[in-house]
Amino acid sequence: MTLGNLAAILVFCFYPCMPPRLLPDSYGFYDTVRQGNAESIWVGGKSVNQFAAMPSLHFTYAFVIGCTFLHYSGVLQRLRGQSTQTSSLTQFGFLALAICYPILVLSVIVATANHYWLDAVVAIFTVTLSFYCNRILILLLPLEYAFCWCLRLAKPVPTTGDRACRKRALQVPR
Repeated sequence: MTLGNLAAILVFCFYPCMPPRLLPDSYGFYDTVRQGNAESIWVGGKSVNQFAAMPSLHFTYAFVIGCTFLHYSGVLQRLRGQSTQTSSLTQFGFLALAICYPILVLSVIVATANHYWLDAVVAIFTVTLSFYCNRILILLLPLEYAFCWCLRLAKPVPTTGDRACRKRALQVPR
C-alpha cells in the first residue's frame, strides 16, 4: 500500500486531474460533497488537493483489499492443483468479498462523481506496478540485514501477520 501511495503521489504531481464533481453543472455531474450549505472539512482546507483524482486511492485500497481476500480464499491455490486448508464456505465467502468489495467501491466513487472510470484503471495499474516493485525490494532484504548488522541495530519483531502467529505458537506458556 505504501508503494501504491507513492505511485499515486507521483501521478498527482505530474498529471493533476480534477474529479468530475468539480465540472460545471452543464456536464451533468452532481457534487455530492457540497449539497446545499453543507461543507466538508476535506474540501475547504488548504492541505487538500482538489485536483488529486487520478489515480483513485479509494479504489487503490479497495483493489488491494480485494486481492488480499482473493489470496486468502484459496481459489488461486486450487487452480494450481494445490490443496487448501480452508472450508469451501470460507473460500466462497472470501471470493465473494474479493469480487464485490472493489466493485462496490468503484460504483460509489463513480456515482458520487468523485472519480472517472479511468482513475480506477490507473489505480489497478499502480497496484500491479507496486506489487512487482515490492518483489524487487524483497530481493534487497539481505542488504538491509547487513546494513542493520553494521550499525548494530536490531530489526523490530513483527507483532502481526503470519510470522507473529508462528512465533506465538512456538512460545511455551508459563
